[in-house]
Amino acid sequence: MIRNWTFLTGGPPKGRLFRYLLVLATGWLLILILAATFFVLSPRKYDSGFTLILPGAGASSSVNLDSLGQASSNATSPFGDHSLSPTENYRQIFQSYRLRGQVAENLNLPIEDIEPPRIKLANQTKLMFLTFRAASPDHSKALADTWLTVFEDEVNALRAEEQELRERSARAALAGFEAAVETSRKRIIEFQSAHGLISIEQFQELVAQTDVLRAQQDRAKADMQVSEAEINRLSALLGMNAAQAADVMTLLSDATFQSIYITKSDADTRLSELSEMFGPNHPELVSASEESAGLTSGLVNRGRALLGYERFGAIDEGYYSSSDERSGLISSLVQSSVKYAGAATRYEVTSSQLVETQARVSALSEPATQLDALLRDHQVAETVFASALARMDANRTDIFASYPLTQTIETPALPDAPATPSKKFIALGTFAIMFLYAIGLALLWIRLPIIRALLKTL
Repeated sequence: MIRNWTFLTGGPPKGRLFRYLLVLATGWLLILILAATFFVLSPRKYDSGFTLILPGAGASSSVNLDSLGQASSNATSPFGDHSLSPTENYRQIFQSYRLRGQVAENLNLPIEDIEPPRIKLANQTKLMFLTFRAASPDHSKALADTWLTVFEDEVNALRAEEQELRERSARAALAGFEAAVETSRKRIIEFQSAHGLISIEQFQELVAQTDVLRAQQDRAKADMQVSEAEINRLSALLGMNAAQAADVMTLLSDATFQSIYITKSDADTRLSELSEMFGPNHPELVSASEESAGLTSGLVNRGRALLGYERFGAIDEGYYSSSDERSGLISSLVQSSVKYAGAATRYEVTSSQLVETQARVSALSEPATQLDALLRDHQVAETVFASALARMDANRTDIFASYPLTQTIETPALPDAPATPSKKFIALGTFAIMFLYAIGLALLWIRLPIIRALLKTL
């Protein structure tokens, strides 16, 4: 055993140094040979890949509904929830057996030959680095392209499935909302048919009509009072009532009566002149007297024909002829009487209409309240239905709620050098082993006194 250690520990220093250098050179040469053999014999592997970025911005939409309100849809950023990471979701999708099977099917390879990609997530960013290794550059690039295509198809299918599930549930809810709208509409139609009340505006028009009729009634009453005051004043001045004034106006407006009266007046004037000139038996006086009597009889007969016996008899003979001032007053009295009759008729008609309208308002007051409640319920149901429909349409534009948008910022490229074996790593490992080997020999060199002491004890 002493002889075995003598190769490293015995002999003069120069011989010992030579032996150490020889062992060092031999070890280094062996290490270099092994490293070169490993580099030459190791199969070449090529890496290709791509880089994805997830923008992940939130989305919002708003729809204004005329006379109904507003429907809005807000989608927060998928990165806002710390308990959910879209990058981790996408990592699991890339590593899923389903995606490997699709890649293998597209490349016509068994699934055992398809390995999951190597995925690297950059901290504090939304970047995903994916690397795919194959035996040739073309195969590596084709593998990366296929994985990217299959991933995009898978994510699009998941988004479409999510939209379909959401739309299905939304349509189920819409069916209930639509049924509520139809039910409320039928109730309104039945109520309108039963009570003859179409809308609240119709009831409001009836209420407004009562105010208009009440105003017309007050105005007709005021006109009656004014006309009555005029009639009383003119009747006092003329000494006749309104009916007698109307009869006088009838006589004054009748041309035959006025013609007879004028002829009679002329005959009376001539009779008066002849009575002063001749005696009662004079032929001319007798002829004039007979003429006057005939005209008087004709005048009475014409007046009675126009007015009747009693009414004509109640009129003083002084009103048979017209005077400008007196005929004007008589005409005013007749006009006031006509105004009073018209105002009285309007008062009676508006009073009757007011009573009927008030009765209609009283009968429809409670149904109007019920109709207003039904209309509000219908409007609420219609608003809910329209809002849900608008939200469903708005949600169709947000397809990135659960699966954020991905963008390829680095597409798969053809590798220009193999990834394994790596010259740098082999060289670094070789130099590290050679350095450790040299350190080991150096330790043997400085531990010679310890070895000698051990040998002496042996």
